Amino acid sequence: MWLVKPASLNQGRGIEIFRNLRDINDFIFHKNPQTKSWVVQKYVEKPFLFNGRKFDIRVWAVVTDDFRIYFYKPGYLRTSSAEYNLKAKDNYVHLTNQCLQVKGEGYAQHEEGNTLNY
Repeated sequence: MWLVKPASLNQGRGIEIFRNLRDINDFIFHKNPQTKSWVVQKYVEKPFLFNGRKFDIRVWAVVTDDFRIYFYKPGYLRTSSAEYNLKAKDNYVHLTNQCLQVKGEGYAQHEEGNTLNY
């Protein structure tokens, strides 16, 4: 599986999930020729899960010009609303973007704001 998203957008806007190169090419070159730059990335098909759901880790870091790295210890997890199933076509299963999750029926049913501090 592959994620395809317009390079100029953020907050989960325009993300599509594809299973083959033919569908990616058709989407990029025929259905959306006005968008010039795309990000195509391999989807992690066997992710670590939190209570059966996908999550991502948000942490802040600074890298200095001499390559020292400093992490801000407080961070958080963003969770999906639905239990992970690779065959699911529902973006609420596969994407943890807050801007997407907030529109779903299952938003905040597991954690407040689909967010957990650590």
